[in-house]
Amino acid sequence: MSTRTTYKPEQFTDSGWDSGTPARKTRFVNALIRFIDQGCPAEKFTKQLYDGLYNHGYFSGFIAHYDRRGFYAEHFSTPDRRREFFAELMRSCRRDAHSGRADLWCDVKTILLDHYSNGAER
Repeated sequence: MSTRTTYKPEQFTDSGWDSGTPARKTRFVNALIRFIDQGCPAEKFTKQLYDGLYNHGYFSGFIAHYDRRGFYAEHFSTPDRRREFFAELMRSCRRDAHSGRADLWCDVKTILLDHYSNGAER
């Protein structure tokens, strides 16, 4: 497993929305990395992660279903689904990371892309 990295609010830009404050982005990115690095355990798929991945729309390509459990089943319930999720996540990050658009969470996507491009395990 990778060395635990904790990102800080000063690494993020306010998106202009209540859901995109530097503090919320920090909590989200740290929780998502822990979730992925731990193998996507169901008990760690929180409302915060669900909201960040689907409800707030920062990452395109994810089918929401009607609730967190449905989303988890679709994207994390098997190794193949986890690989597909991660590949889609990285596509979204590569597309938007260097766009300069705070509303698309480009800073979060840059952190994720850099984190996983530097050999962190998933």
